[in-house]
Amino acid sequence: MKILRLAILVFTVATVGFAQQSDFEIKERFKSMYDELKRDIDSVKTAEQIAMIPNRISGLETEFVGHKDLIGAAFYPETFENMMTRLKDQFALAETKATTIQTQGTRIGELESQLVILNTELARLNSEREELIAKLRSANNSAAQQQDIVRRLTANLQAKDKLVNAMIDSIFLPFGKNMESLTEVQTDALGKKLEKTNIVTRIADIAQDNVKFLEATNLEPKDYSTLVNQYEQFRNRWNGLRERVNMAFEASNAKAAGKGKKDQTVPADENPVGRVDASLAEWQNKLNSSVWAGVMREFSSRSVAVHPFTDAQSFSASIRAYVDSAKAAGGDTKAFDDEIWVQRIEKEWKPTLEKDILLGKTEYASLDRKVAELRENKFDWKIVFWVVNGIVIVLVAWWLFNRKPKKVQQPVSQNPKV
Repeated sequence: MKILRLAILVFTVATVGFAQQSDFEIKERFKSMYDELKRDIDSVKTAEQIAMIPNRISGLETEFVGHKDLIGAAFYPETFENMMTRLKDQFALAETKATTIQTQGTRIGELESQLVILNTELARLNSEREELIAKLRSANNSAAQQQDIVRRLTANLQAKDKLVNAMIDSIFLPFGKNMESLTEVQTDALGKKLEKTNIVTRIADIAQDNVKFLEATNLEPKDYSTLVNQYEQFRNRWNGLRERVNMAFEASNAKAAGKGKKDQTVPADENPVGRVDASLAEWQNKLNSSVWAGVMREFSSRSVAVHPFTDAQSFSASIRAYVDSAKAAGGDTKAFDDEIWVQRIEKEWKPTLEKDILLGKTEYASLDRKVAELRENKFDWKIVFWVVNGIVIVLVAWWLFNRKPKKVQQPVSQNPKV
């Protein structure tokens, strides 16, 4: 009897121990599979890896749903349902990220191919530009030929500008706009790509091309308005790009210095970003000087003696001084007012002079009001002539209308009296 009781006790203890050991194994197996699945979700990259994850999540859920109370107790305050939901949400985010990476990878490959095409087209445009500038400087062109060359060269410069912008997009698009969030590896890769494509030098070349263009020809007044617009658009784009380019070069130089290379500090006049800034300043100076030289020719060609001017400030001072002097002297200002200001400045130069980098709209309007003072003080003798003529005509008409004809006397009858 004692042996039987002992056997029952041993069996009971063994059964409880076995059950406890099974619960522990279930918990550990679930934890191991759950953690492994989380790691795999975080590392998915290919479409094949993505396709396998939903089946694994479903398999894990099916295998352990019967032990959800045990798992909930083991991972309290987490529940089995919450843990599975979190796993599915994690996969949804990973799937979106992996799809985006694949799309970007395809896009990056397309952009790399596009860079090759853009480089080829850019080389062709450079060759065409040199040929057109040479023709522009030739003295053998007729006025019509010269204008056609100017038109073709303008189109060439605009096409080159667009190509370089497309190259910039191809370079920076894969890295996004927030440079501060780039990793060291990404920043280094961007710096190498900038250096390989020589993009900053290409940007500076656009500014230099426009300087050469302005030096090679005298343009019509309305042409300058288009050129000023091109300059302002170029400057604004560069201002938006400048800091990103500078950060990429600085990071690349710092990494090179950290690897023990020679001092990578670049002098200001040799810094790629500095070269663009210098070329941009030269472009603006040349554009300004060309505009003011063209405006000055309007006065000198008509022998109107205004004080020479070379910028907005001296132009304003010159016009104001001329108007004040002309009002005091009371001379004839027809050439200045009618022939130059109204017919040339107002009709031809106004769109250009109203640009902010020149006079600006406010100062131009102020000068226009100043010139109008000459018309207010001008005495027009034609008015007197026509008024006098009108009076004479009225008087003559009045005289003719009121003149009384002489009475004709009838002869007196001489009949004799009877």
